[in-house]
Amino acid sequence: MHFNLLKQTMASSSSNIKQCCVKCDKGGGIAICSGCHQQFCIKHFIEHRQELTLEMDQIGQQHDLFRRDLSNELPRHPLLTTIDMWEQESITKIQVTAELARADLQQLLDRTKTEMNISIDKLTTELQSSQELDDYTEIDLAKWKNKLIELRILFDTPVTKDILINNHSESSIHLIKINTSSTNQPPSSLGHGLQLSERFDRFYGSVIISEKGRRARNMGDNYSRICCTNQYSSGIHQIRFRVDEQINSCPLLGIISSLEELHLRKITLPSVNGWSDLDYAITNGKSQGTLVLNRTIQTGDEIILVIDCDHR
Repeated sequence: MHFNLLKQTMASSSSNIKQCCVKCDKGGGIAICSGCHQQFCIKHFIEHRQELTLEMDQIGQQHDLFRRDLSNELPRHPLLTTIDMWEQESITKIQVTAELARADLQQLLDRTKTEMNISIDKLTTELQSSQELDDYTEIDLAKWKNKLIELRILFDTPVTKDILINNHSESSIHLIKINTSSTNQPPSSLGHGLQLSERFDRFYGSVIISEKGRRARNMGDNYSRICCTNQYSSGIHQIRFRVDEQINSCPLLGIISSLEELHLRKITLPSVNGWSDLDYAITNGKSQGTLVLNRTIQTGDEIILVIDCDHR
């Protein structure tokens, strides 16, 4: 009985101990902030509320500033200039190609008309001579009649020629798209630019290209060369590669002039620039390092080749 009373007395005494103010450490804390869960005296509780009010005002100012900036017209994005350049270059290519096609077609039409004039002139001479000499039979009449029908059909029928779409010519137009996957990521050392839809196309060596040009495989033990479809003359472009399987040496990723023929040992040409295993560079056809067996690029790695045509 005495022991229980003692416990109750001790508990009552511990609950009556006052907590000090977190600011002055001497005044009794009579107010608790429900946000930070700290106790304050009357003076410092008022100051604490004033600090919160000031911070609230600052947040409000930042909010209003952002709303104002958001309502203003955004500055022109640099990629819009790149798109404008691509558009103008594509329009120029289309106009040049269309003019060449018109000239070729007109030349064909003129040649066809000239051939018909020659045929009708020959027929006119034969008719006039036969009429003057009164020298013709049913066979001649049938021949001339058939010739007239043939010329009439040729004259009334449009020239039957197809328009061929050459997807691999230097003047072909390549579609562009914006790579939205990196919109919210910080800029990397590789930079940002327009990402094009590339395909493997021409090759030299024992190579199999599949998946509509998206995959290329070297089938032999010897080296091979593979080129993509697009050609670049301005702007910044990114080409993403993935190494699905690496057997022998590391791949050489780079660029070469479109005027060069594809050949096995063309990496020494002045227009060749690229990297093999990142540490071994080729600049203007000359090696800039020593190729070592310790390979950085491994199976499963993804590599982005950046082509900056504006800073050569």
